[in-house]
Amino acid sequence: MRLGMGVAAAIMLLAANARADDPMQLAVVSYGRIPAGSGFETELFQNTEVSNHVDSTLRQALTARGFRYEPGGKGLVFSINANPTGRNETNLSLGAYDPNNAQVHITINTGGDQNTNTMPRGYRISLGVYERASGRYIWRGEINDSKPDADPMAVTKPMVEKLMAALDKSVNPAP
Repeated sequence: MRLGMGVAAAIMLLAANARADDPMQLAVVSYGRIPAGSGFETELFQNTEVSNHVDSTLRQALTARGFRYEPGGKGLVFSINANPTGRNETNLSLGAYDPNNAQVHITINTGGDQNTNTMPRGYRISLGVYERASGRYIWRGEINDSKPDADPMAVTKPMVEKLMAALDKSVNPAP
């Protein structure tokens, strides 16, 4: 119960700080503290050019914050998923399947109006942080750029920086 209230408070706090003219929307859940300077590795949900770009940008940002990149280590794992959103839906579809990320989007309309809304187009980066040894998640974040013409290569760095600013709030200070 207390965890649920903390999650709700974190989401409300982030929503209150969001600017109306900012097309980037950030949602974060922290399950614990992240030790400063920890060793880390990354894993990609999809091996795509965009995901690899997010991977290298994230590694640079983490290294600049004092974390140590240790592939195959026993520390933290940053799980990365990056993909465009809302690209395949049509206006009158009951649902849409995106083969790039295996997501199914279903629209249920009980009002009789045939004009269904689609998901806004944009670009999303999802990041999960878990401990390699236990598999326990410590932190999750997702950022969306809802601009329909968002160029993933151009907006990745500012999106990763916003994720890192949110992650910094969960990092224990170095001893």
